[in-house]
Amino acid sequence: MRSRVTVRIPGSTSNLGPGFDALGLALDLHTTLTFDLLAQGAPDSALITLHGDTVRALPADASNLVYKILGDQWQDSPELLSRVRITIESDIPLSRGLGSSAAATLGTIWAAWALKEMPLNGDELLRRATAYEGHPDNVAASLFGGLVVCARAGGNGKIVVKKLSWPEEWSTLVVVPPYPLSTHAARSVLPKTVPLADAVANIQNVSLLVSAVATKDESALRTALHDRLHEPYRLHLVPELSSLRAQLRQLPALGCVLSGAGSSVLVVTANRHKEQILEFLEAWRVRTAPEARVLDLRIAKTGIEEFNGTLAGQKG
Repeated sequence: MRSRVTVRIPGSTSNLGPGFDALGLALDLHTTLTFDLLAQGAPDSALITLHGDTVRALPADASNLVYKILGDQWQDSPELLSRVRITIESDIPLSRGLGSSAAATLGTIWAAWALKEMPLNGDELLRRATAYEGHPDNVAASLFGGLVVCARAGGNGKIVVKKLSWPEEWSTLVVVPPYPLSTHAARSVLPKTVPLADAVANIQNVSLLVSAVATKDESALRTALHDRLHEPYRLHLVPELSSLRAQLRQLPALGCVLSGAGSSVLVVTANRHKEQILEFLEAWRVRTAPEARVLDLRIAKTGIEEFNGTLAGQKG
């Protein structure tokens, strides 16, 4: 057994408009989890220590998601669970569609088996983490970094992931509202069936989006960042999306979409227009939503890694 494992996991945005449950993009926001295994009979200490404003609202007891997942992974090792102490640091906003739960889930599963010196491979990490999240997009982005395209293979449950490089010429800006939105609430408003025309439109747009990224085609991306499967049904949950989208049409942004299920909004722009768009977003924030935040985020090119820099994720 190892006595300590520290992992650092990037946050993510997902869907990118039409890529519902299929596209994820790792962002330069991170959760760092440290797991210390105390010796038997060691002095008692806090079960969970929280560092930073972002995680202040999380429970510091056995109801914490990280501790619960660790317990699931160690069902056959209750004695180890009684000795573990956890430290959580994060700058990923919680319940804002930026992959906070996916990062915590992935990091916990990785550490659970690394502590036992039985590390899991990328496929198994992805499978286990997706079982908790219900969809692979955020998990895969946090595991591998960059832009990921995900699909479930046939009936065998395997998740196929392909990683693409996000163009260096494109910037990702995120507007983070002051209120959370749970994935459960955001999914509860989605219809069980959709018109064929809407499904076809999304297939076309997500195909065009992947092609636009691969060829760095701004015009194609601007056309592709439109969704008809989930965003129309979530507009009333995130009014910032309609407001921003309407005003950005007059500016040279490439697109404006929900980040995951919300409540954050992702704005994509060419680097040459970034300062203009940032200036607009800040003015919009002051005028419309003063408690919101505007983040200028880089893409995280690598996924989960141990504190010493050893890459845990493998290229998909």
